[in-house]
Amino acid sequence: MAKLSLSVSGDNKDNEQGSSTQTSKLSLTKKVSQDSETDDSNSTTTASLSQKIEGQHTSSDPTVQSAGISSWLINTFGEETFDELIKNPNLKLPYMDENFSTEQWLERIVKTLFTQETISRISSKLGSAKPDDADVEAIVKERMDEKIEKYNARFQELRNQMENLEGEKAEISSKLNKALPLDKFVKEIFRDPGNETEPQKRLIQTLNEALEQSKDETVSTFVMRFSKGWLGLKSQIENLKENNEKENLETIHSELTKLLTYISGCYISERRTILDLVAKYCNESFSEYDFVSPEQTLNVDPEIHNASGIGNASIKEGSSFAVIRRDTKKTVKYADIKV
Repeated sequence: MAKLSLSVSGDNKDNEQGSSTQTSKLSLTKKVSQDSETDDSNSTTTASLSQKIEGQHTSSDPTVQSAGISSWLINTFGEETFDELIKNPNLKLPYMDENFSTEQWLERIVKTLFTQETISRISSKLGSAKPDDADVEAIVKERMDEKIEKYNARFQELRNQMENLEGEKAEISSKLNKALPLDKFVKEIFRDPGNETEPQKRLIQTLNEALEQSKDETVSTFVMRFSKGWLGLKSQIENLKENNEKENLETIHSELTKLLTYISGCYISERRTILDLVAKYCNESFSEYDFVSPEQTLNVDPEIHNASGIGNASIKEGSSFAVIRRDTKKTVKYADIKV
């Protein structure tokens, strides 16, 4: 804060001589004092003003503006576009360092070809042309939609190709089934003219229908594997011992287990029906016991399955047949299964 003081001084001798000879001196003095608080305030104001001026200088700096224009051109059109211009003899610049980058060369070109006023105008235009967040989001979405559309089109193309290949595979499998005269094979292996039981006739019919209607090559594989187990089973059925059902029971149960081993992992839609018919075929030769297919039900049945603690799980395949007494319906052998 500035302070003013007023002082009056006179010679003592002059005072003694009288008022007429008295000479007075008037002195006006300005004293300026600043406390520490004022110093801090002024320093802050000065620093703020300095930063503002420096910022204004930077935004209008021709070097900064030229660099910004150069950077924008490269980002927009690609550096390789201007690499060709550097080699153009009509655009050779004096005092250019050979080690200058493309962006540095382009910056020098901008400052050489345009006035400062034009550079400032271009820089201002570029600054105002920046898209806002909504524009950026719209551009990103548009490009993503284009990519998704292309991916979907490619996916559909591959899907169509896969469907065509599946069709060709099914056609080849169908031809293969016919080429291997499996109908004649079934006739030779499973037919027993004059001695066929009703379950045996239905079994042969089911196998032939599966071969005729299905285009799945698994059917032919199943028939071939099943026939191995059938031959052993049929041989034992035809040679059962008289009046000894318990021993016969063990023999046939063992053969049925072998049959299931042959077709393990080979699944066709007629599998459950076929195994039920096999059980009925065996039951024709017994009076006290009935065989039950382990795949007769889709889910575990504690009455016939050896699967305690599994609950009501789905059955994947059977490993052995169940056996129950015909009179009491009591289970003699529980069926082993895979879930």
